[in-house]
Amino acid sequence: MAKEKKDKINYKNLKVNQEELSITKIGEISSVNQSPVFILVLFGLLLAFIFFLPTITNYIKGEDETTSYETPKETPKEEEPLAPEEEIKMYSLSDTLSISLEDKVTLNQFSLTDEALSFQVTNNNQTRFDFDAENYFLELYTEDNTLLDRILLEDVVNRETSLTIIVSLSSTTIENVEKISFVQKETSDYPNVVLEKNESDETILTCTNAIETLTYKFQNEKLYEVEESVSVNSANKDYLTLLNDWKVRSESLNALDGVTSVFVDTGVSFVANTTVDLKTAKIAKNENKYYYSNETLAKVINFEMESRGFSCK
Repeated sequence: MAKEKKDKINYKNLKVNQEELSITKIGEISSVNQSPVFILVLFGLLLAFIFFLPTITNYIKGEDETTSYETPKETPKEEEPLAPEEEIKMYSLSDTLSISLEDKVTLNQFSLTDEALSFQVTNNNQTRFDFDAENYFLELYTEDNTLLDRILLEDVVNRETSLTIIVSLSSTTIENVEKISFVQKETSDYPNVVLEKNESDETILTCTNAIETLTYKFQNEKLYEVEESVSVNSANKDYLTLLNDWKVRSESLNALDGVTSVFVDTGVSFVANTTVDLKTAKIAKNENKYYYSNETLAKVINFEMESRGFSCK
């Protein structure tokens, strides 16, 4: 089949019209007769090719390399279950109650009087049992499990012996107590406390009972100084015993570095004022359990002093 000859432009006979804005005729290309059906078919094939191009491309690359435009769904994070709170084991208070506190440590012979609760502790171990070191608290509840009082236990029971512990209680507690519990606590579990400032703009915690006032001073909620004031008059039933005890204690404390203690006996009353610089003073806990070590947290002092019957603020 003979190929059709394409028309070429003849530049040799080209003449440029010098008239302005006139059309210059370069040459002519002869039009080829084209069928409308052919154009429609060609246009349809082109559209089909464009439409199926992504499918053809994925087929060639293979299914493993198919690009997914779907946004991946986030897998919901499973919430970690909260650790269950340890249930407080309560006992109905009666004279027949017997509690196995720890291995070979038994509590029994519970008795409630008008002023106190007493019970016997039997330690059958080969080592002594220290309530204070184990951080045990006695908690007293009403019939509907309302907490009435909390007492910090500080007694030591020697090995293979029994000891009767007597805990003084308020009249309100004695009238309403029905249940008791013995609970060990970590200092990290103690509630926080809001400290006040005195007239000298010092951050303090003041704890008082019938005869004593202890003022704890803090820097960044850490203890650095203790001031103690004791005042007792002869109307107190234990006056003579307290008089002798505090006279000896004041003299002993005053001899220590970092401690100043003044004792005044008026004949019908006495006053003992003591200041302890805990950064300097070396005081054993058995000398005064109310003098905490340097940098003790305020919440520890507040929680434990209130558990000794003091009112703190």
